[in-house]
Amino acid sequence: MRRVDTSYLSTDECWSIQINGLLHCQNCKWTGISACEGKNIVKTHRNSKGYKIGEKGIITTDYDSNFDQLKKHL
Repeated sequence: MRRVDTSYLSTDECWSIQINGLLHCQNCKWTGISACEGKNIVKTHRNSKGYKIGEKGIITTDYDSNFDQLKKHL
């Protein structure tokens, strides 16, 4: 089982794509409908905290503050 530090995950976006990676969308029943919470991640490959989401999940060593939605509100 994989361990993930949830402090890197954005709470307002799909946790499945953040943990399992972009490949998760291939078999997700929410892909392509309004209920999908990972649309922005698929488009930018980053979560709203600024961390890169790769094919196999979040990459905590790849952070870009330009994508960090929390810093934009400060």
